[in-house]
Amino acid sequence: MKTVRLGVIGCGGMARAHMAYFPTIPGLKFTAAADPFDENIDLVRADHDITPFDDGQKLIKSGLVDAILICTPHYFHPELSIAGFKAGLHVLTEKPVAVTARDAVKVEAVHAKHQKLVYAAMFQIRAHPLWKRIKAMIDNGELGKLQRMNWIVTNWFRSQAYFNAGAWRATWKGEGGGVLLNQCPHNLDLLCWLLGSPSSVQAQVALGKYHNIEVEDEVTAFLQWKNGMTGVFVTSTGEYPGTDRLEIIGDRGKLTVADGIITFNQTHESILAFSKTTDEAFATPATDTLTIEAGGDDPGHRIVTANFIRKIQKPSTQLICSGQDALAELELGNAMLMSGLTNKPVPIPTNRAAYDRMLKELIKNSTYVKPKVKKAKVDMAKSFH
Repeated sequence: MKTVRLGVIGCGGMARAHMAYFPTIPGLKFTAAADPFDENIDLVRADHDITPFDDGQKLIKSGLVDAILICTPHYFHPELSIAGFKAGLHVLTEKPVAVTARDAVKVEAVHAKHQKLVYAAMFQIRAHPLWKRIKAMIDNGELGKLQRMNWIVTNWFRSQAYFNAGAWRATWKGEGGGVLLNQCPHNLDLLCWLLGSPSSVQAQVALGKYHNIEVEDEVTAFLQWKNGMTGVFVTSTGEYPGTDRLEIIGDRGKLTVADGIITFNQTHESILAFSKTTDEAFATPATDTLTIEAGGDDPGHRIVTANFIRKIQKPSTQLICSGQDALAELELGNAMLMSGLTNKPVPIPTNRAAYDRMLKELIKNSTYVKPKVKKAKVDMAKSFH
């Protein structure tokens, strides 16, 4: 088995959580880490025998790694990915792959010139048994023709102290967005993975509604697909207790996901066909209710990293989420934000150049000053989004 020398760029809480499981992955050798802050590097060196760097570009050029895992703030993901490919390295990047779809496409263009290199994104929720089961049910046609979806994702409550914990957090210049870019990429990825990318979106977006921040902390979006399906997506970091409830309706019934359980109200026949053929005014089709507990522990990030290493060792391996796959959720999040800020419907794909101009104007015109407060207490187990 080929040993893959892995370097990590960015050594904050998320990166160190990854490092803890590295010894359990066959064929992975953790050889180098980069971070501009000495305290982060010192924490890594205390637990791992690695070569330290104060800059990611130095690590990439060092010759000490075959692959990199990028765990930096969002804006650095594209430039480090591109540098990695040009240096002949495989790339696994934390979500999102970029702040804008336009930058993500630039990364894809470079990767296209280095197709033997693996490019993967850390969307580990795809590997969870519950979501794999739902994906199979949809792909197998158990729901029939898809008609509508509704996802309320308001269990992302964050305190002001959370946003104060990092100078880059919740700013246009440092993060490039709020709940859509930081907390919801996994939800948006699952939405696109399960149902395909919508063709347009109209959204209402609130900036700093619940927090002293300049980016969005509440979004309500209406989605449309080319096949006529519609949907509503609601998210917030300002509600508690929150809700995480997904409904997907097809002409063979309704699938609900809540509290880790799938409930499927499956009709014995097509609802649309029944409506057209019954001669009873208030008739309803016969229905079976199935409760499905898709067992298994949350595979976490280890599954994606192990999948990435296997792909390098054995190219026929199917990636859980390629870097190209990750474009869909980013495109959708960009479209929601653009629609909310312009108060207009936005097609998908978006006008990527126009989105970039909008973001640059937000950065240029920003007058936001982060509150001066004591450093927040951060629970590392909860600090990854």
